[in-house]
Amino acid sequence: MDNYEKIGYSLLAIIAALYLAAMLFGIVAAFPYGIIGLVLLGGVGVLLLKVVRERLNNKEDDYYSKKVDK
Repeated sequence: MDNYEKIGYSLLAIIAALYLAAMLFGIVAAFPYGIIGLVLLGGVGVLLLKVVRERLNNKEDDYYSKKVDK
């Protein structure tokens, strides 16, 4: 990964965090109906954590990405 790629991913992460903060602010502002969006964001967050955890703990994927010719 070169420096340009790191900068690009960093900028995307910053924008995603700001967008998520704006969404949460809007959901809280529309409280009675915003609880649906809050539950939705929570569910997506849990599933995202599950996918990342499974990818980090999968030794078979690591083996194939490092050892098998493409």
